Amino acid sequence: MGTILRLEGKNQAAFSLYQNSIQLAEKVNYERGICQSQLECGAILYKQGQYEKSGDLFKKSLDLAHNGRLYDLEASSLNYIGKYLHTTGRFDESVDYYKRALERYKSNRDTLNSVSVLLNLGKTYTIDSDLYMALKCYLEAYKICKKSDDYSSISEVCSNLGSIYLTLDQPEISLNYHRKALFYRLLLNTPEGLASSYNNVGKVYLVKNDPDSALFYFGKSLKYCEQISYLKGKVKALANIGKVFNLKSEHFKAKSYLQQSMAFAEKSGYAAGVAEASLELGNTFLGLHQIDSARIAFENSLRQANLTNLTEINHDAYWGLYQCFLKKKDHEKALEYYRNFAQAEKKLTQAENSAKLSELRITFESEKKEDDNALLRKENEIKEVTIKQERFIILLFVIALALTVILVLLLYTRFENKRKANESLAILNKKIVKQNRELEKLNKELENANREKDKVFSIITHELRNPLYWFQNLTEMLSLKYKQMPAEKVQKTLGALDESAKNAFHLMDNLLHWSRSRLNRITPVINEHSLEKLVYEASRMYETILRQKKIQLIVQVSNQTHIKADADLFMCIIRNLLSNAIKYTPENGVIKISTTTDKSYHFIYLSDTGIGIDPKRRKTIFKSGKDSSSVGLLNEKGSGFGLKLCKEFVEMNNGKIWIDDHTGTGTCFCFTVPAAASK
Repeated sequence: MGTILRLEGKNQAAFSLYQNSIQLAEKVNYERGICQSQLECGAILYKQGQYEKSGDLFKKSLDLAHNGRLYDLEASSLNYIGKYLHTTGRFDESVDYYKRALERYKSNRDTLNSVSVLLNLGKTYTIDSDLYMALKCYLEAYKICKKSDDYSSISEVCSNLGSIYLTLDQPEISLNYHRKALFYRLLLNTPEGLASSYNNVGKVYLVKNDPDSALFYFGKSLKYCEQISYLKGKVKALANIGKVFNLKSEHFKAKSYLQQSMAFAEKSGYAAGVAEASLELGNTFLGLHQIDSARIAFENSLRQANLTNLTEINHDAYWGLYQCFLKKKDHEKALEYYRNFAQAEKKLTQAENSAKLSELRITFESEKKEDDNALLRKENEIKEVTIKQERFIILLFVIALALTVILVLLLYTRFENKRKANESLAILNKKIVKQNRELEKLNKELENANREKDKVFSIITHELRNPLYWFQNLTEMLSLKYKQMPAEKVQKTLGALDESAKNAFHLMDNLLHWSRSRLNRITPVINEHSLEKLVYEASRMYETILRQKKIQLIVQVSNQTHIKADADLFMCIIRNLLSNAIKYTPENGVIKISTTTDKSYHFIYLSDTGIGIDPKRRKTIFKSGKDSSSVGLLNEKGSGFGLKLCKEFVEMNNGKIWIDDHTGTGTCFCFTVPAAASK
């Protein structure tokens, strides 16, 4: 159960189960159970960076396995101790333990488990720049793995081969192996392995100078490391992300990641991680022109590299210190570090140019190609058998086909005639469908037009009936009783008759405009006009009613003001707004028409000292379908069309209309109209 959880990356839960396993094994004195559980606990502590604690558990397991003659667990303990010593920088000691583990596995004839030891031994040789021995170990591991279907071991071999080919400056071959390792680890779905593979692929893209791809893979590696608390992997991923940001000259971001990497490495005693993070941090400080901080970082990296015999980091640290002292113009120190750098460079070059290494590399690739060729030969044999079977099937198929062709030829003529008839029918159907669609469209348009026409005529009939009814009553009363009526009453009746006629005319005018707008028959004719003249023409018909109600009309419009508008529509707007103002303004009131100008528009204000408009009605007063009519001060009835017409006509004249909310008393309607050049 603990092993399943560990493979899923749930290390803490696995650790608890291993601890329980130790306690149960101790109760019954089950030495194999104790030893195996201690090894598993140590492996989890190792991943979490608690190297000293893990090393103690590995040594206890070794003693227990040796005394109990548990040879397979003894080999595993030796391998884990080698990993612990390798991580803490004691490479020579780690090699001894790896060799002892390898001998124990061979004596147990456990070749598959020896793969892990060979790979760990190869890593140690790689760090020591002994690439010949490293590749030799990987070749032996590869020979063992190709005989098994152990995906875990195969992925480890591919991963290490990818790393060594990257060291040999062959990034394409390296990427190929790392992708194979990633493929197998995705099948296994082991978080630790995936974290390692994503980190390795990112390193290849970093060498190929593709920082964006590298950053993507390092980020995925860091995510898996955090998921399973894999501290060593987290140190590597953070350091590599810092390298990417240095490559992109984003040094402040690089500094943050590298400082985190170094802090984790120092906390866990991971000397190689400290050396690598310090080295890259030195490059960061160089990029930030902080020479003293860079020097301290390079010196720390060199110190840790010397402790752990990391040749490649030595080489890069010497170069960094050479650059620091060169920038400080301390040429003597700079020359000293350059000499050290040159010696390290020579050592690395010698390792790469080794004749044995080249020979072994060729041998490895040849054996790999031979394996591939053997696989191809097997595939070819299978293909030959398959081809023979297919030939027999083809023969049967040809006979059947000949019989089928005869039948098809007999049916073809009938089928062809039927097909042509169907094609003609399909074309005819398409034409009918098209005509039906056009008829449906025309019917819908006709129905809409009829509905709109009926609506217009019903509204006109309804709205005209009322004022004409009162007009008829007044004329009838005047014609029958004018001799009996006093002169004063006759005068008032005539005035009412005049007012009724004007209201009927005004309503008829509004209805006519409204019906035309509903039927989309109004086409604005925009011309330049004098604003003063249009206002005067529109307000003339209200002179009588203004005198009767003793209302003062003030017009403050300059004779130099010209607008671009349709004259009829504009005067209809003024008449409707003025009619409303008269209706709701008491005697001795004031109605004022004024203007202001803002570059390309004139703002026209028509205000009154009337009863005002309820704030709730202001929001819906211009909306279509809302009843916006109300009774005037003398019980004058409105049609409700006036303000809707105003809104439509203002918009047809390319303007906007609204009610000013900031007036103290009465109402102020405001609308805009495009300005013309002054004349």
